Amino acid sequence: MQKFKYRLMVILSVVALGCQEKKKQTEVSTTETSINVSTNTSDSLTIDLVELQKAGKLKKTIIVTVDEDPVYHGKKRYNAIPFPELLDDYSKIKNLQADKYQIIFECEDGYKPMMPLQKFLSAKSFLAIGDVDAPKGESWSKIIKDGHEMKAAPFYLIYQGVSSKDTDYKWPYNLIKVHLVSTIENISLLNPRDDATATIGFELFNKNCISCHAINKIGGSMGPELNYPKSVTEYWNQNQLKKFIQNPASFRNGVKMPTLANLTEKEIETIVYYLSYMSNHKLQKPE
Repeated sequence: MQKFKYRLMVILSVVALGCQEKKKQTEVSTTETSINVSTNTSDSLTIDLVELQKAGKLKKTIIVTVDEDPVYHGKKRYNAIPFPELLDDYSKIKNLQADKYQIIFECEDGYKPMMPLQKFLSAKSFLAIGDVDAPKGESWSKIIKDGHEMKAAPFYLIYQGVSSKDTDYKWPYNLIKVHLVSTIENISLLNPRDDATATIGFELFNKNCISCHAINKIGGSMGPELNYPKSVTEYWNQNQLKKFIQNPASFRNGVKMPTLANLTEKEIETIVYYLSYMSNHKLQKPE
């Protein structure tokens, strides 16, 4: 009996030691995984600019002068960081084919302009983190657009050597994140292939509307989604919709949607045609 007790104690001791060793190995493995994840900062298609600022990564700025600022309508100076440096340091852009990607700028208010990545990289761009010419005690000068006061903070994308009249370049303020998205997986999904008129409508929509409105969840969220789960052409009389696009303020008091004076009546009609076309090309609802 005495021998049996002794053997049992030995067996239990070995089992206990084995469990403790296994627990230590698990703890080491978990710690190592955590370290790998936290240090892998340049393997993302999204850059959270707010988080970078909180981490103290946006302190090395230079003063950049913009001669023709399209937002403030004049000459402006900013504390800024060259944007290519941010892309190189905090995204996997070095592994991408620029001609196959779009860059999307996400703003706090839901505005989401996008442009071809290759075109963006061809210009001299900067991330402005402060307004040198702001009134004393303030970080930014006020932005007044269509009678509304807009928020410039936390960041504003600016360029040097780009005309303010070139609408292919986006100058988003109130910027919080940047995304790199495959053109095939994103914008081309909205581009009709079997209808020439709808294709023209898509091109007009992409240039004038998608920054604020989404189609099938692709686009901005400042304005309502226009196709999913119901197309705007299914619940709004199309003639009235055309008139609304021509002059939103004639329909709604205090509306934030601007009057798109650059669009002709025929172009607006083509955009509405495209919206009607997309009503038959919706996202599939999950089962």
